[in-house]
Amino acid sequence: MRSRWTKFDTYVNGLAAANRVLAVVLFGALTIVLALQVLTRFVLHIPLIWSEEVARFLFFWVVLLGAALSVKTRRHFVIDVTIGHARKLGRRGRFLFDIIPDLCIVGFSIFLLVQGIDYTRSGLFRTATNSDINMALVYGAIPVFAALSAIYTLASLMLDYAAFVRGQEATQGTPQSAE
Repeated sequence: MRSRWTKFDTYVNGLAAANRVLAVVLFGALTIVLALQVLTRFVLHIPLIWSEEVARFLFFWVVLLGAALSVKTRRHFVIDVTIGHARKLGRRGRFLFDIIPDLCIVGFSIFLLVQGIDYTRSGLFRTATNSDINMALVYGAIPVFAALSAIYTLASLMLDYAAFVRGQEATQGTPQSAE
C-alpha cells in the first residue's frame, strides 16, 4: 500500500516539476515581451500594439500556475481558528480539522474546473483585439489551475491519510505559516 502512495506522489511531483518549468518559461516570455514593449515604445517610439495584450495574457498564466504551485506546497492562506479545539479532540480530531481546508480547496477546484472548461469553450469563438490570439488559449489557464490544484490537494490528502493510518503526524498536514 505504501508503494502505491509513493508512486502516486512521484507522479504528482513530476507534474509539479512540469508546472514549475512551464511557469518559468512563460515568465521568461513575459519578461521578453515587456522589455520589447519598453524598447519599442520609449526608445524607438514605434510601439508594438500587440505587446501589452500578450503581456497581460502571459501574466495571467504565470499567476495561475504559480497559485497552483502554492497549493502544492501549501503556501496558500488558511485561517486556523480550530487548532485549540482540535487538540482537545486528540489525534483523530486534529486530523479531521486539518483536512477541512483541503476539502474546501478540492470542492472549489472542481467547481472552478467545470466553470473554467465552459468559459474556455466560449473563448473558442473569440480572438484578442490586437494580437489575434484565440481567447480559449488564455481562458485555458483557469481549468488548468483548477485541475492542478485539485490533483495537488488530493495528493496531500492521501499522504496525510496514509500518515494518519500509520499513526504518524502528517508531514504536510498543517499549512506552512508565512512567518
